[in-house]
Amino acid sequence: MGHPVAHSQSPKLFAQRFEQLGRTDLTYEKFDLPNADDFPAWSQSHPEVFGLNVTVPHKKSLIPHLLGLSAEAQAVGAVNTLVRTPEGWIGHNTDVWGFQRSIQPFLAKHHERALVLGTGGSAAAVHHVLGNLGIDTVGVSRQGNSADGKTYAGRPLVGYQELNGALLQHHLLVVHCTPVGMSPHTDQMVPFPVEHLGPRHLVVDLIYTPENTLLLSKARAQGAEVLHGGDMLRLQADRAWDIWAASGV
Repeated sequence: MGHPVAHSQSPKLFAQRFEQLGRTDLTYEKFDLPNADDFPAWSQSHPEVFGLNVTVPHKKSLIPHLLGLSAEAQAVGAVNTLVRTPEGWIGHNTDVWGFQRSIQPFLAKHHERALVLGTGGSAAAVHHVLGNLGIDTVGVSRQGNSADGKTYAGRPLVGYQELNGALLQHHLLVVHCTPVGMSPHTDQMVPFPVEHLGPRHLVVDLIYTPENTLLLSKARAQGAEVLHGGDMLRLQADRAWDIWAASGV
């Protein structure tokens, strides 16, 4: 569930899983919901749906319509997996599970500080994971400005216009958490100064369609190590299925 959802590869992932499990009774569908406030009515009209994955822009906006949150979703302040109970929906966050396990093999000792691009639900999960790993994070957004003293996920928030060579030399991990550059808009990129990247940088783009976004292409041209969101997608989906299966599906 999200808006838009046409690009999602999750139906393909779960179709393969259901086939492997011999669960011909299950299907995985895409539901485009422009307004999160329409979720209660949608839920009533779709009683057959026992679980949901949630994508942009609803990872935070659906929370007021849920019965409760798992401890991890509560800590992050965002959900991406829902389970229906007789009393209502429970929100979980498997982005944390997926991101941590996808990035850990690529982290080096010099990845002590990170820039997290974006202020959505995925960015909140990334801040949470990196903080637990002992990596200091700074958020970056179009509206951010260090002079305003604003924070995101409890971390400092700066604007893209503040990014410079000195800052990039001290932040050797960059994680892109916005949908900018996602198919079909593959010619787009956030206003990130890629010219300041180098071989010691690791640039992660949570987008998985396409695998080689414009940001990753430019980062690779600067000699940076790059990682796309495909592994995170698969890992968070594995965790979501475990949660649904544990509920008695």
